[in-house]
Amino acid sequence: MTMDYRALQAEILANGECAPFVVTNEMPKDAGYAAKDAAIAELISAARPKVVTPHLSGSGDVSLALGVPAGPLFMFKLKQLAETALPADATDEQIAPVAIAQQVVESLDRGTLDLGNADIRAGMELFNGLLLTTEQITTLKSLAETQSTVSAGDVSRALRGPWE
Repeated sequence: MTMDYRALQAEILANGECAPFVVTNEMPKDAGYAAKDAAIAELISAARPKVVTPHLSGSGDVSLALGVPAGPLFMFKLKQLAETALPADATDEQIAPVAIAQQVVESLDRGTLDLGNADIRAGMELFNGLLLTTEQITTLKSLAETQSTVSAGDVSRALRGPWE
């Protein structure tokens, strides 16, 4: 994906925090332009929302992300839930957490649980309070999140060209 430098320029000029650092071609030469461009890049990047991307995870990734002992405890409890014996007359409501746990265990064992998938991210909430805390769910979701950043070079080009 190519950078839209005119859109970035508009984003910079619309952000009041960037104003003291803006150096354009119409302004007098400024020997500190590189440091100012870097400051703008940091401000703009921090203001951008995180982007969710595909992130295939295995049990080791999940355990490490949650830390010790929380990660191994989660995996142990998840496997216990997946192995729960249900009565023949179990309702769908009773079956659902066990079936979901079984699928999650299988995906984690294969290293194919996509923490960037919207359905999986929503499904994590089913384990909130049962196997995971809200903070742990946030930690796992963050594995598939990256900050949308711009570089000082992008800022330089957006403010002073060339724009194509």
